[in-house]
Amino acid sequence: MKYFYPLNDSLMRQEIDHVSNIIFDLGGVILNIDPYKTVAAMRELGIDNFDAVYAHLKQTRTLDDLEKGLITQRKFLDQIKQDSSQALTDDQILKAWNALLLDFPEDRIRLLQHLKANTRYRTYLLSNTNIIHYRVYTRALQEQHGIMGLESLFDKAYFSHELHMRKPEPEIYEYVLNDAQMDPEQTLFIDDSDVNIEAARKLGVNCFHLKRPTTLTDLFPLRKGAR
Repeated sequence: MKYFYPLNDSLMRQEIDHVSNIIFDLGGVILNIDPYKTVAAMRELGIDNFDAVYAHLKQTRTLDDLEKGLITQRKFLDQIKQDSSQALTDDQILKAWNALLLDFPEDRIRLLQHLKANTRYRTYLLSNTNIIHYRVYTRALQEQHGIMGLESLFDKAYFSHELHMRKPEPEIYEYVLNDAQMDPEQTLFIDDSDVNIEAARKLGVNCFHLKRPTTLTDLFPLRKGAR
């Protein structure tokens, strides 16, 4: 008996027979995350005003620049220390910053491996991320599944900190579509952010906004086929 992962037409609510490329987001789609764990961890360090610290990091574009790979880890850590006015070590901040990263469910990893091996689709990853988180979830992928990196699960993986661009900037979508020679009309983009989805739709890309409790494997249910 063979098993396969067809697209769930009822969830898509659109004609998707023509799709030949799939672009996946990472956090909240493949990797489980919980941003509130980082907020809680920062407050445990005595940063009671972390909401204000985070807002300032956004206002000064520190977070954007970190995700675009335009500043170093050192500068990011120093900025948090300055904004929080706490005597914190680098390790304390890094542990709290990475607290939001949870796990890679095995069924999602199996799905990605199957889709890459299936000639029906070409698969890609497009993630807003940063070098700090990249190192941690890459190690988790190795420890949890014996996979050396996300790059091996796709035809190609695109990371904001390497491209120096981030979603929802149209330039990053245009770069990925051109680099992989994808026709937007034949491409499906799966993301958990409505802002990122809307930006891709404006370029003619088919999109699916993945919202809880729906998971990636609901969109690609495992079915049995004839031997």
